[in-house]
Amino acid sequence: MKENKSERKKVSGKSFYTALCICVAMVGFACYFAYTQTADRLSSQLDKNAENNHLSAETTADGYYNDVAGIQTSIPKDIDDEIFFTEPVMTEPLAAEETAAPETEPEIIQTTKRPAMKNTSYIIPVDGTVLCEFSNGELVKSATTGAWQTHNGVDISADTGTEIKSMFSGTVTSVADEPLWGICITIDHGNGISARYCGLSRDTSVEAGSEVRSGTVIGTAGDTCEIECESEPHIHFEVIRNGSYINPLEFINGIS
Repeated sequence: MKENKSERKKVSGKSFYTALCICVAMVGFACYFAYTQTADRLSSQLDKNAENNHLSAETTADGYYNDVAGIQTSIPKDIDDEIFFTEPVMTEPLAAEETAAPETEPEIIQTTKRPAMKNTSYIIPVDGTVLCEFSNGELVKSATTGAWQTHNGVDISADTGTEIKSMFSGTVTSVADEPLWGICITIDHGNGISARYCGLSRDTSVEAGSEVRSGTVIGTAGDTCEIECESEPHIHFEVIRNGSYINPLEFINGIS
């Protein structure tokens, strides 16, 4: 019995080693087979790449040589060695009379004296006819007194009751009843300018201290001017600048 057990152990040990050898051999064969397949694929791929590169190089070279050949064949073969020159065309210089700039006569600009512009800021106190003008310091004979005296304003015709207007804005400084000139309104128009409106009716529209504008009605024409009562109905209008009498019409028209 003991010998049989010993024999069985020997047989079992041999079988184990035999199986192990077979497994190792199979693993080695599998590795070899995989290596062989991989090497074949790599070799085939490298051959294809080399062939493609070779074909591409040949195509490029052929195209290049064809282009060069085309360029060379486009050059004409028969070229004359002679060189032709075109002689310049000589032109004669223009005469001095032709080159000189044409003379033009200077343009004559005619100028005319502009009339004095009317001062639109001032207005005539009343529309009427000038009966007696400003004498500018000269003596004139009075139709009422017969005396020779200066006439320091202008007489403008105006029927009794006609509205009299302020020639400009300002402040009324006085409303007085003077023995010779009748009802007189004096207005300070500023900048050294004042005006006297004489021969008005007693029913005035303003009083001392009143503020007026250009065109404000200050009263109406009357018959209170005793020193000029022989003349037809009118008002006596004076303008004073810095204490001196000036021509009222020239001042309003922008002349003085």
